[in-house]
Amino acid sequence: MGDEPRERGQICMTDNEEKRLQSIREKMAKMKKQEQSIINRDKERQRKERTRRLIQNGALAEKYLQCERIEPSEFEKKLKEISRILNVADNSGNARGSDRLERNSGYPK
Repeated sequence: MGDEPRERGQICMTDNEEKRLQSIREKMAKMKKQEQSIINRDKERQRKERTRRLIQNGALAEKYLQCERIEPSEFEKKLKEISRILNVADNSGNARGSDRLERNSGYPK
């Protein structure tokens, strides 16, 4: 009775084989949940790292750009201006903005 084959669609399985298959399916479902849990923890860790980095970089920007009391829109304008100065490069092969600043600073590279 326990190991007598039964037809399931086109496959004949014994009771033990069916139980074993069900057990495997349950283990697979459990492992899938564990996998998702690991993925979720990693995403949360990455979000926390990014948040921390944004806070640190923002604090440094405020400190060195002396913009503690300005609105975000004004701060963005200031950053765009600085970015434009430092990243300007023309197609004639002239030095980039940051290179010009270093040359004019009086300090050797």
